[in-house]
Amino acid sequence: MINGLLLPGFTAGLYIALAWAGAQQTMIQGTQSQGQGLPRLLNLFALAVISLHGWLTFGYLNHPVGIDLSLTNTLSLTALVTVCIFWATSLQNQLDGFGIIVMPIAAFCVILPALPIGSAQPITLSGPLLSHILLSVIAYSLLAVASLQALFMAYIDQQIRAKNSSRFLTSMPPLQQLETLLFRFILIGLLVLTASLVSGFNYLDDLFGQHVAHKTVLSLLAWLLFTILLLGHHFLGWRGRTAVRLCLIAFGLLMVGYIGSKFVIEIILTGPA
Repeated sequence: MINGLLLPGFTAGLYIALAWAGAQQTMIQGTQSQGQGLPRLLNLFALAVISLHGWLTFGYLNHPVGIDLSLTNTLSLTALVTVCIFWATSLQNQLDGFGIIVMPIAAFCVILPALPIGSAQPITLSGPLLSHILLSVIAYSLLAVASLQALFMAYIDQQIRAKNSSRFLTSMPPLQQLETLLFRFILIGLLVLTASLVSGFNYLDDLFGQHVAHKTVLSLLAWLLFTILLLGHHFLGWRGRTAVRLCLIAFGLLMVGYIGSKFVIEIILTGPA
């Protein structure tokens, strides 16, 4: 047990260090003499941590019967894709400070598969089913980044309204730029989620017998809310707190439908292997 936790625990520690380094980079990025060379080192560090996380995750997914898509493995995979999306976005936008939210979550998720939680859920993948799963993970990851960014924006907005200032806040991009990026994530995530839902209906033979009724209904409700949010933003100018709240509610429905259903089936009903 202890030996099995060493490498995931080490990776989690690296994620925490990466979050700290990103926050430090955000606070000093206005000082050229201090900031030169650090972003490149930080990106190399991030790439190394992500690679280690990927190696661990795909090792856990590998099962003699097929691919083990248990709750903990799926969370680790989703966190991995989320970090990749965040890291790729940070290369073009000054979002290093946003890592103080993303990286600790990834640190938590990378440890989960090493713990005696739930049971293995191996399945044999066909090409279409693999496409559906990949689309789902990418959609959840994109919308997770959007929701975490919405939380971050809400915090920045609250600090601005309270007239609290710090080097960390003043070095972040303007809220308008973050808002533009937020709706971009939501739009792309919604398109991928749409493709995932459409492809998923090909495998839906018995809505209740396959234990996917709650997942399907909540995912469709989340899809509807994200669609309403984008339409409201485009035609009615919805933004700010309205956008943040709707985004978080929609993502909450999506996560309850997916993670909640797997938690009940694998943890509560089945128990540990």
